[in-house]
Amino acid sequence: MKRARSLRYYLVMGLLLILPLSACGPKYQAARDQRQHEKRLEQRRKEGERAMQQARQRHIRGQSPETQRRMKETRRKSESLNNNRRSPFYVRWYNAIRGR
Repeated sequence: MKRARSLRYYLVMGLLLILPLSACGPKYQAARDQRQHEKRLEQRRKEGERAMQQARQRHIRGQSPETQRRMKETRRKSESLNNNRRSPFYVRWYNAIRGR
């Protein structure tokens, strides 16, 4: 009687120890799949940016030298104007309130 009881006890305890391990498996699998999905999205985004940059360069190379020079001057002028622009009033107000 005592031997049968101890066998049942060890069997139940073993099952109780194994069940939590099997329950945690899919959660870790989902986290790994999520990371892989994010990695694929990031790679796809980088490829898109690279393709866009190559298309811009191809467009510029297709222009005459005078047009390329004008495009370059216009780009530099717009970058300098946009870099010296003040931030919008709501951003300045928010930063003043938050003490930044």
